[in-house]
Amino acid sequence: MYDAGMRTGVISILGFVFVFLLIMTGRSEHPLGDNLFDQRGPLVRSGIPLVSGGAAPHTGGGSPAVVGQDEERYQDYLVRITNYENEGSFEILKNGRQVYSLHKASNFGFAKVREGKNYLLLMGTDVTGNGQPELVISEWSLGAHCCYTFHLFEIGDRFRHIQSIDAGSSESARFLNLDGLPGLEFITDDWTFAYEPGGFADPPVPRVILKFDGTSYVFARELMKQDPPDEGLVHAIAKNIQTMDGWPMGSPPAEIMQEMVDLIYSGNMAHALSLLDQAWPADVSGKDDFLLDLTTTLKKSPFYREILSLNQ
Repeated sequence: MYDAGMRTGVISILGFVFVFLLIMTGRSEHPLGDNLFDQRGPLVRSGIPLVSGGAAPHTGGGSPAVVGQDEERYQDYLVRITNYENEGSFEILKNGRQVYSLHKASNFGFAKVREGKNYLLLMGTDVTGNGQPELVISEWSLGAHCCYTFHLFEIGDRFRHIQSIDAGSSESARFLNLDGLPGLEFITDDWTFAYEPGGFADPPVPRVILKFDGTSYVFARELMKQDPPDEGLVHAIAKNIQTMDGWPMGSPPAEIMQEMVDLIYSGNMAHALSLLDQAWPADVSGKDDFLLDLTTTLKKSPFYREILSLNQ
């Protein structure tokens, strides 16, 4: 009976401890504060896109659901980011005073640049090569195909918004050092041809390199220009395009526009025209109309004047 009593007592004590722990772990030790940025939730480090879905801002009752928060410091600066399901905001503070803020139907994150196997946060880094520390905030509009914007700020002794770079649908847009000189170049894409010729699934999307010119990021002619391709290679590409489907129906394959656009954006328009002449079958009409469509679309590019200059 003694052993049975001991066992009963031990079981009772263990049961009490278990119930006590359940009660304590269910209590909130850190209730939400009045300040939205004090509602910490799970911190999501530099992650955009954080969620997917529509871009309509929150309009319902109550507080929108927080899906990610992040904050980083550099010397006198503190940057806070809060993202909700359908909107987001960030603010920049210097010595505790807000110097910039943005709230819209987008999600935000801290941009990074890859260095070897590691990623360097673009906060306090000399991004432009002007000898000043800077900050880059990336923005995603929550759209299915777009849009991406990169907000560039100087965060040294003085604070200023340098530029917001529209990267369109370029999800892979990024900063890299391509020329080995101080500062980073910005690599993006020109989406002017997004719906030519085969819709968004397979558009010719030429790469574009921008470089800081002391005021803003502009078309980097010296980095875009490439040596002319070997004539034999152009001929081989043309012959391959001739064998592709679509010609019997009078429909040129998407590859011919892709190859031509790539050549034009590298400063080799003469080779692009040569490719067209070699690839287009003699018994298929419409070559002049195709070329007219290509040049008409090219004129809509925000880099049209730079492309023309590149090919002179």
